[in-house]
Amino acid sequence: MPGKKASFRTLAPVATLAALGLVACASQPNSETTGSSAAALDAYCTAKVNGVGTLDVETDYLPHVVHCENGGAPLESLKAQAVAARSYLYYKLDSSGSIDDGQGDQVYSCASEPDADDIEAVAETSGIVLQYHDATICSFFVAGADATPPDCVGTGSDPTGTEAYVTYNQGTSGSGIDQTTLGYVSPTNYANRGCMSQLGSRCLADQGDSFDTILKFYYGADIGIVEATGACITASLPDGGSIFGPDGSVIGSQGGPAPQKGDGAADNSSNDGSTLDESSGCAISRDAGKKGGSSALGIALALFAVTRARRRGAAARSR
Repeated sequence: MPGKKASFRTLAPVATLAALGLVACASQPNSETTGSSAAALDAYCTAKVNGVGTLDVETDYLPHVVHCENGGAPLESLKAQAVAARSYLYYKLDSSGSIDDGQGDQVYSCASEPDADDIEAVAETSGIVLQYHDATICSFFVAGADATPPDCVGTGSDPTGTEAYVTYNQGTSGSGIDQTTLGYVSPTNYANRGCMSQLGSRCLADQGDSFDTILKFYYGADIGIVEATGACITASLPDGGSIFGPDGSVIGSQGGPAPQKGDGAADNSSNDGSTLDESSGCAISRDAGKKGGSSALGIALALFAVTRARRRGAAARSR
């Protein structure tokens, strides 16, 4: 979108992880298999965000996180970001019951508000999280290096110094995947299934790849793309990819419109000029700025408008 400045994450040295308290994602686990068991996945409709309050997950928390972490990206890249952010949130709520805003976890507060694309990305992936062996993964993501088609592997400029943590797991599965060194590396650590590149996801989206294809590119062919159930989860299937039930079966698939292209800027500034700084790949941002007065009601109304417009479009196409 012309005039929009991209936001994505940079990375501090991994040695800072312990100081930041990122035990759940980065340190050696106490149990043989790490991950949140979720045979029957119930949605988290609200989340306790430390220092902020209890927020609605789908209409407030996630649109802000998608905006602050990867605003300005193409729609399918934003949808992949939404699923990764939701997965990490579920992982954190399962393990500790709350999540930090900023350096320890994902960035909710920045100086500007979610736009229509950020809201749509969350709505079209409503309730969808990543799992492996019925465990919700700790979905690492970093900015990565500049990526170019057709393979979209980061081989270009790496101003954030994060490409070393990105994993390319297209077509791999089981113990054959590469785990990211941002987390504890062990075949029994089911929570670590790799790390997504935000710049790479933009490249893939610009080529027409759907969000589920993007996610499998980084987290492996056997990553479970599972939809939670709950009162806050919309019933309509998202455009752009296949959605899988807990048993791995496809429960729906639709083709989506061509992704909307962001500006592709390769810097670490958000739309409002604040600087983002990743310290774990489990989500952190420094000096992101304080957003001025979030409005869950305003986002909910915008979400309603997006949903209504999409339904009208579908009705028109069926005539």
